[in-house]
Amino acid sequence: MFPENDRELRNKRGNVPEMPMSWRPDRTNLTRPIYMTLTRMLEADISSGRLSPGTKLPGQRDLADYLDVNMTTVTRAYKMCQEKGLVYAVPGSGTYVSSPSQAFLPDLKGGTVDGVIDLGSDAFFDQCNDIVASAVKKVAVSSDIENIMGTSIYETRMAYRSTAVNWLRNLGLKTDGDHLFFVSGSRSAVDLALSALFVPGDRVATEPFISRSFLEVARLRGIILVPVPSDRYGMIPEELDRIHRKNPLAGVYLMPSCSDPTASSMPEMRKKAIAGVILRRSLILLENDPFAFFSADLDPDYQGPVSRHVPGRSVYIISGAESVSTGLSAGFMVAGDLVRKPLFRAGDVSGTRASALSSAVYAELISGGGAGEIVRKKRRLAAAANNRFESCFERVWGRPPEVNGNPFSFYRWLPADNRVSGPEMEKKLEEMGVKVAHSWRYAVDPGNGNVYLRITLAGRHSAMQLESGLETIFRYLKERKDTYENNKWK
Repeated sequence: MFPENDRELRNKRGNVPEMPMSWRPDRTNLTRPIYMTLTRMLEADISSGRLSPGTKLPGQRDLADYLDVNMTTVTRAYKMCQEKGLVYAVPGSGTYVSSPSQAFLPDLKGGTVDGVIDLGSDAFFDQCNDIVASAVKKVAVSSDIENIMGTSIYETRMAYRSTAVNWLRNLGLKTDGDHLFFVSGSRSAVDLALSALFVPGDRVATEPFISRSFLEVARLRGIILVPVPSDRYGMIPEELDRIHRKNPLAGVYLMPSCSDPTASSMPEMRKKAIAGVILRRSLILLENDPFAFFSADLDPDYQGPVSRHVPGRSVYIISGAESVSTGLSAGFMVAGDLVRKPLFRAGDVSGTRASALSSAVYAELISGGGAGEIVRKKRRLAAAANNRFESCFERVWGRPPEVNGNPFSFYRWLPADNRVSGPEMEKKLEEMGVKVAHSWRYAVDPGNGNVYLRITLAGRHSAMQLESGLETIFRYLKERKDTYENNKWK
C-alpha cells in the first residue's frame, strides 16, 4: 500500500516512485509567487531540523507533479536555496540538504560585503600582520632557509619544539618535544584526532552548540555528536556522567577558555569535575583552546587547561590562527601517553603537519616576542569591541546586558526569537544592512529549541561600522522583546 500522496503521484505520472518523498510541503499554504513561498517553506523545514543534513530532496519533476505546479517553479526554489548554501546539487544524483556549517557565509572584505556590515563570518582581529610579515622576512633571509624549506627540518631541529613547549608553559601546560606535534591548523588537528582515535559510530560528547568546523569534520568522519546540557560555565559534569551511563561515550570535546560559539568560560572547579568524569569513565578528551592566551594571565581563577588533569588520555590543540594570524597555517597538538602513538603515526601519513616554513615563522614569532605582542594587541582590540557591544546594548535597551563568558571574546551570543527560522532571520537582518550567524548553524541537535545569534566583533570593520551593525541587531531584537523571557543570557 502507498500513502495517499504517493498514490496521487503514481496516478499522475503513471508509474510508482522509487521511494516515498522525503519532503512534502503543504499545498494548501502555497501563495503567489509560488516559488518564493516554496523557498521559505524549504528554509523553515531545514532550519527547524525537520529536514536533516544529507537528506535527498524529491526530484524537481516529482515535487512539481505532487504540488501540481510547473517544474520551473520548483527549479527556481531549489536554485534560491542552493545560492544560500541550504542545499547542494550532485550531478546525476539529486539535490541534498547541506549541513549548517556548509551554509553560505561571505568572506570578509574590509568588514563589509556589498555594503552590508559583516558580523557573521569568523574573524580574528587580523590587524597585526605587520608583525607577522617582519617574522617572515627574518626567516626568509636566514642562513639556513634552504634547509627550512625542506620537508623534515622541524622534525630534526628540536629547537622549534622547545620553543613551542616553552610557549605552552604560559598556559600551565607542561609537556616535552616527544609529546608535541606541529599541525597546519585546528581543523586539521581535530580531523586527525577524530580519524586516529575514534571509529565511525563512536559517540563524542559536546556542548549543545559548537563550532561549525567541528560539526562538519565530525559528520564527515561518521562520529555521533551527543549534546550535553550546559550552563554559563560550559558542560555540566553530572549531565555528562548521566548520559554516559545511559549510553556509553567514547570521548569529550571542549573549548574551555572561550567556547565557540557561546563564548562561555569554564572555571577551575568545573574543569576538575569534568576531568573526573573523563578519568572515571575512561574517555578521551579533545581540548581545543585557542583563546587561552588572551585571558590566562589575567584570570585569577585560571590554573591551566583541562588536559593537565587528564594527562594520559588528552589531546590539547592550540591554533595560531586566533592567537597570531589567520594566514599562519600552524599550530600545536600535545598528546598524552595513551593516545600519542596512534595519533602521531596517523599524522605522519595524513598530510596534516604544518609546513617547515610555517613552523619556522611561528617559532620566530614566539622566540622573538612577536607572538606575545600580537596577543596583547588583540586583547586590547577585543576588550574595546566588547565594551562597544555593552555600551551599544545599554543605549538601545536602556540597561546593561548580563554578559557572561570570556571578556576578551571575539564574538558574542544573544538570545533571539524562536518563532523565526534561522535563514529568515539572517535574511531579514541582511536586508537591514548587517550579516549575522544564526544558532542553527552551530546546533548539534537541529531540533534544539533554544535560538541565538552569534555576533562577530573581530572583523576588519571600523568602530563606527561595528556600532552601526550592533545597533541594527539590538533594535531588531528589541522589537521582538516579548520573546526575551527573563532575559536568560548565556
